[in-house]
Amino acid sequence: MHGVEYPDVEIKNSLATAILPEKHSIVAYLHNLQAKVEALKRLQAQTATQLDALLPSILDKAFKGEL
Repeated sequence: MHGVEYPDVEIKNSLATAILPEKHSIVAYLHNLQAKVEALKRLQAQTATQLDALLPSILDKAFKGEL
């Protein structure tokens, strides 16, 4: 078949067009996941701030024997 011409055959990359919707789905999933990661980072930072504010009070009670 080497060197045979196929004038009526259109060559397309059908694999690329078939995968495109799946790529969009994966990208949407990753964007959603990234938003959740950012939300968790904000919550972690808030929690760390709250714990830092509580630490002196807890240490004070510990040294006074109130725990």
